[in-house]
Amino acid sequence: MSSVKWLIRLLLVFFLSHFSFSADTITLDHFIHDNNDEAIVSAGNIFALGFFSPGSSTNRYVGIWYYQIPVKTAVWVANRDNPINDTSGILRIDGRGNLALFQGNQTLPLWSTNISIAGSGNSFAQILDSGNLVLLQNDTGKAILWQSFGHPTNTWLSHMKIGFNLRTGVNQSYTSWKSPDDPGVGNYTFRMNPGVSPQMVLYKGSFPVWRSGTWTGIMWSGIPEMEQTLLFNHYFNDTDGELSFTSDTVNASLITRYVTNETGVTQRILWNAV
Repeated sequence: MSSVKWLIRLLLVFFLSHFSFSADTITLDHFIHDNNDEAIVSAGNIFALGFFSPGSSTNRYVGIWYYQIPVKTAVWVANRDNPINDTSGILRIDGRGNLALFQGNQTLPLWSTNISIAGSGNSFAQILDSGNLVLLQNDTGKAILWQSFGHPTNTWLSHMKIGFNLRTGVNQSYTSWKSPDDPGVGNYTFRMNPGVSPQMVLYKGSFPVWRSGTWTGIMWSGIPEMEQTLLFNHYFNDTDGELSFTSDTVNASLITRYVTNETGVTQRILWNAV
């Protein structure tokens, strides 16, 4: 074999071993850097994860948005109260196996999944077609260590839950942005209130401004429109360990999300992906 062919093969092996990765994952060897305008995209090209600036802001955030919708529409933000003021941000797997966001050469992360992981360095992050960002461990198959669906911001996607984990006491709720230019925690919170007759309630600060009414077995009594549409499936779960509500679309080509915005309006938005 000529020295030229041998060199080409050697370079090809080096390139594949160092730069071969799934386009929907972040691993120890593959991170995303804002300065390079990098992102990862779910397998079906539904959602992307990367750096963005909302509205007219120049601050940089790590977020998830719809990949095929022309206007970048963020559905989740990692560092919502800790923006970066330049393009030095790096999102990577850190030495403890957590997904972490760093600015420039700083050693402390601005944001992290911040969980205890056995076997540090053996994890990876993946963006799914559901819009869920999950942290997985290589040697445990599909076991989810952490997921963005458990840490929502202002948007409620199909299959996401609103409600209580009665064992841990966690009340999964949704909070508005401060403004269209600032995804920081705003004034409005949408959550489920437990009790004899659970309801979904919108709060401004600590004051309730809207209630869904009680669950009838088909719909929330205060939202009669739920009975009039055949576009969505609704699931109310009341067990010993969980009190929650979720929904999805009947037609997979329909893309939907609930949003609680900075003015206190909670609305369901629907796109036809076909």
